[in-house]
Amino acid sequence: MTKEEFNKKLTRFRRLIKVYYLRLFKTLGKEKKLTKPKRLTEAEDTVCEIFLTILHNKDSKLYYDIQTQECYISSGDRTLFVFLESLNVKVINSVFGYDVHIRADLESYLLDKFIREMSIRRNAFKKEVLSKINHSLDSTLEKIKNFDIKPKSKK
Repeated sequence: MTKEEFNKKLTRFRRLIKVYYLRLFKTLGKEKKLTKPKRLTEAEDTVCEIFLTILHNKDSKLYYDIQTQECYISSGDRTLFVFLESLNVKVINSVFGYDVHIRADLESYLLDKFIREMSIRRNAFKKEVLSKINHSLDSTLEKIKNFDIKPKSKK
């Protein structure tokens, strides 16, 4: 096993532990406050702003690869793509593509933000689906009640 393979496996393991940690404390009701790392390089700061802007855009699509623990975001119009990989962020457009090497604390911060946004969207989706079911059940009950009230025709 090469040093690069070992580092990738170690990063995957760290991400699994972080996801478990976030889920554990969220269920316990002790959600920690995220703070952006200090003393970022200009490239790290720019890629962080791009990542967060696209992440918080309501039309963007979020994807998470379970095997590699990598995060993918596409803009709503599918013209800009951002990939959060192990200690690296890729920003790809039809005109340009950039690979920006980032520190581990910035990767952790961006991963936390991604997981939280994905959780917010998942909960909103679940709430929307459940509200449709309740409305449907209410209308079904109303139809049944109206059906019982109508007099039956005699022959």
